[in-house]
Amino acid sequence: MGKGQRATQAYKSTEFIEQVRDEDGLVVGNPFKLAPSNSGSLLQDEGLASSKKTSSVSPAPEVKQEKTVSELEAVPSLILVTTYLSFLMLIVFAHLRDFFGKLFYPANYVQLRVQNGLAPMVSDFESLWTRRLYGRIRDCFNRPITGVAGGHVNLLDRVSHDFNNTF
Repeated sequence: MGKGQRATQAYKSTEFIEQVRDEDGLVVGNPFKLAPSNSGSLLQDEGLASSKKTSSVSPAPEVKQEKTVSELEAVPSLILVTTYLSFLMLIVFAHLRDFFGKLFYPANYVQLRVQNGLAPMVSDFESLWTRRLYGRIRDCFNRPITGVAGGHVNLLDRVSHDFNNTF
């Protein structure tokens, strides 16, 4: 900010706070008034502001900001469509597998049914991602490292004999 007239002024939401202090340092009068319409009135000297009206100050010209296109938005339509279709296909197959699994192997889906009058912890739809999709690819994301993390890391090889249910 700096020292001077602007150092004693602050904005609070839509109100303009100007602290006028007496010789003892106490705030004199009501410090709240409407915020100025432009920044030119803030930059005027206090002596000039009292002798001149603010109508002599022209409003600041409006600066038009150009909309920049993010690099993340520049995805080809073919890639978007194929990505959404592949996710849709994975979710449909996961639901079909759950349906037929509940029909033919009900012992494997006991945790998703009501037991002894108690509701399951999560519904089958809520746990679909964890059970069917993430469980298959979690080895890609949860890679244990050996040693100190840095620019070069050593990965620990894991082996799973039960289709990545346990490592």
